[in-house]
Amino acid sequence: MASASPVARVRRLLVGMGLLLCAATASAWQPGVSLPDPGSMPQWTYSGDKGPAHWGELEPAYGACARGDKQSPVALSETMAVSVPCEPLRFRYRSSALYITNDGRALRLGYDRGSFLVWDGLSYELVELRFHVPAEHVIDGRKADAELQLIHANNRGDIAIVAVPLITGPRVNQILRRVLEHAPSRPGESFYGRNLGVNSTFLLPGRKDYFAYEGSLTRPPCTEGVHWFVMHTPLEVAAADMQRLTMLVGQNARPLQHLSGRHVTKACMP
Repeated sequence: MASASPVARVRRLLVGMGLLLCAATASAWQPGVSLPDPGSMPQWTYSGDKGPAHWGELEPAYGACARGDKQSPVALSETMAVSVPCEPLRFRYRSSALYITNDGRALRLGYDRGSFLVWDGLSYELVELRFHVPAEHVIDGRKADAELQLIHANNRGDIAIVAVPLITGPRVNQILRRVLEHAPSRPGESFYGRNLGVNSTFLLPGRKDYFAYEGSLTRPPCTEGVHWFVMHTPLEVAAADMQRLTMLVGQNARPLQHLSGRHVTKACMP
């Protein structure tokens, strides 16, 4: 039997780590196609006896949650980060139809193929967006009201996550409002809007200074080796939309993890 291609291998990796509710194509999000049964997956929560303090005990595959030394999220600050020459994050995002699901732990958006983050000469394809309330990372001693995580991967198996702090403000972000207007309120439900376009470019702040460090997924299996890019400038979200987001996802932020001497850099946009 012929060996799987690198692209096929990374798709299996993403599915196995729970990054995607569908593996490769947008059609898997369309109505009439079965999504994974939450009851068939290992159960974990954000509180109680199956909460973050116990994730490593729930499943052997979750061992990194308890024993890993490069876990996320972490507290970041300009005083502890090493300034480096500008290495811009280049966002090559296209519009996508709206694929959204409430998995009972987070609000998650799938994304059409063909959108990329380019950094340090490598491309990472955008595969999923995920919302956390409140923010998971702390920046300069402050925790934002929420955090958007844009999850990318490439055919080498590398994962890169861009985290955008979300704060309550007077501005309405029309893309986020469109997402929230159609987001399912019941866990396990999904929505597919073929004619409802979203472009993640408009979910990024205007200034794109960022912290960079090596970390992990912030939910089981807490896999390490993830490239994190945490935006320093937050994105404003209207109060009504922040309330809607909070109602939909509840409290789903993993507690801060020890930095354990990891190298953190702070880069600017030229």
